[in-house]
Amino acid sequence: MSTTPAISNLEPSVDLGWSIALAAARATDPALTRTTPTPAAAFRAARRMYLRGQRVDMQALATELGISRTTLYRWTGQREQLLSDILWSLSDDIFEQAKRDHPKHTGTKRLLAIFRQHVGALVEAEPLHTFLRQETQAALRILTSPTAGVQSRTVSKLAELYREEVQAGAFRPRIDPDTLAYAVVRVTEGFIYNDALLTIEPEVERAAKIVSLLLE
Repeated sequence: MSTTPAISNLEPSVDLGWSIALAAARATDPALTRTTPTPAAAFRAARRMYLRGQRVDMQALATELGISRTTLYRWTGQREQLLSDILWSLSDDIFEQAKRDHPKHTGTKRLLAIFRQHVGALVEAEPLHTFLRQETQAALRILTSPTAGVQSRTVSKLAELYREEVQAGAFRPRIDPDTLAYAVVRVTEGFIYNDALLTIEPEVERAAKIVSLLLE
């Protein structure tokens, strides 16, 4: 019996902005996507391209998978949708790891510890710097536009974390979690992307000090 979810069950998520390819990749064992052209395989192949510092080329990706570009676009959406999914998935992996790495902290201390680890890893991510250098305008649009998918999904995950701490009785923000998360993300965007473009070495602690004021 196949353990790969049926494509018909992997419609894009309207709320999360996921493509069929990203939904499949998050629901499928990576070991099952190496030899068969599937939505999950398409996503993982594109992610490998990005991580190698290569331009994510849709024709090259279709050729590698042995499928038509029409099929590829049906699975992944347009190129910027695919890039948005790749960037967010990598950031979310780091974010979830940071949450797991700080189980004993609570409240603001936990939130800042997760922030430092998450942002620190993003700052050091060479593929992100390469993408910003090679496709500056597209990169900034994908990363910071409220409609491109990265920012909105990041805000949603951060607000969810804040609500967890509120429900645990460990955090009492002065504004609602969604507004707070949006403010933190906007501060972080300027810190990571603007400094990277200006070839200034970002200082995670400087950003953390600003975020700590928002979390008070």
